[in-house]
Amino acid sequence: MEKGCIYCGESKDLSKSDIIPDALTNAKIINPNVCRVEHNNKFSDLFEDEVISKLAIITNELDIKSSKSKRYSSYEVKIKVAGVEYATKISSETELFGSNKKMRSVDGKYLIGQIDEIRKIKAANDTNINVVDINQIEIDKIVKIDLPVFFSQAMYRMVAKIAFEWYCLNNEVNNKINSFEPIIQFITNGTGNDLVTIVSNREVYDLINKTMDFGSHTLLAYVGKDNSVNVLVSLFGMAIYNIRICNSVIDECKNNVLFQNLTLDAKRIQFKFDTFEGFVNNLKDSFIEIEVGNRFTAMMPKDMTDTTLQYQLAYATNYPLFQSYLQCISEPDEKTISLIKKYMEEILQSSAITIRGLKRFVKEHFKSFDEEIILNPKGTNKKAMFMFYLLFIIGQSNGDIRNLLDLNKVLKEKFLGETISISDEVSFRLNDEIFATADYPYIILKGAREIDSWDYE
Repeated sequence: MEKGCIYCGESKDLSKSDIIPDALTNAKIINPNVCRVEHNNKFSDLFEDEVISKLAIITNELDIKSSKSKRYSSYEVKIKVAGVEYATKISSETELFGSNKKMRSVDGKYLIGQIDEIRKIKAANDTNINVVDINQIEIDKIVKIDLPVFFSQAMYRMVAKIAFEWYCLNNEVNNKINSFEPIIQFITNGTGNDLVTIVSNREVYDLINKTMDFGSHTLLAYVGKDNSVNVLVSLFGMAIYNIRICNSVIDECKNNVLFQNLTLDAKRIQFKFDTFEGFVNNLKDSFIEIEVGNRFTAMMPKDMTDTTLQYQLAYATNYPLFQSYLQCISEPDEKTISLIKKYMEEILQSSAITIRGLKRFVKEHFKSFDEEIILNPKGTNKKAMFMFYLLFIIGQSNGDIRNLLDLNKVLKEKFLGETISISDEVSFRLNDEIFATADYPYIILKGAREIDSWDYE
């Protein structure tokens, strides 16, 4: 059978579709059977661009950048300096005062920028210019989060597209199948009811966030009690959607136990089986019973290098939850909004430490390695303080921290865990440790040089 588009069957001008939009992930996955214009390019204008723009603060914080762009996504921000509020769009905080950019106050009465740039304005003079040292004042930053986007038609169509193309990829579907018509119509035209719902079980969110890597995407397929084929899509661990791909299992698609986790550092963890029974039998065969003494036995993996086993165990253990106990809604409610806000705040207040993110921070804050940076003791940017702290401990190590693995070992000892939440208390503690060292600017600069020399892993 000739290959054709999975949406329409068109065999000409097929293209490679980014299953998850390129601007939302560092781990690219491709479906090669989507026609270029009608069912690839147009989806960007129809719904993907809207979601991407409204999630810009999230992707920016997680150091996710489209491979098609030289810049990280920009987002709207308000800052308050000396009691005056300014509004602008930035893709990096260094753009606030580290460039020729000038910002107008919300009330239109003031401009703020580098003093040399302000003096170039024709009407500027000593009577209407006030010099402010941004390293000696507290600056408040306010970012607006667009919560309604998680319940928008654009988001529902995008996650449906992700689920459908991913399911087809894992079943080697290379042409249109009529059984998928309802989900195809929903993705292409927005028609159809309750094909996409939002999971509102707290235990499902806890499962995803405790089992999966911080800030990652998770996709898994399961067969419902009514024999329907469904895919769960977790975006960054913040919002989890259930997509009804098909009303029943079909002969053309044999693989219905599917799982994939896509991490911030572009790693892919996945497994694929035909039926749940076959999956469970294979999982059992992956372990061997051994005696541990006093007539006790334990189950040990046959292959200690199999990185998928913990995910297989999580899938198997929670399969009844997926099948029978999912609480799904199509309209926002207070419970689900609070869940999304909770995990969004964790992303914005925690730090994913990647080579990409460290190198980005160094590049944005150090135009050269000839000048030390003096930090603002009253600064309120907790994530920036944490990143400077990383440079500080790398610089202090005198070459003992040579890569990301070494850094993570040190941080695990310091913070007693894998995930670091940058609370006010933690930020104050790091601040005090840095400023207690007289030559901290030199140590931070030394750490920045080290990061610049690290290779991508």
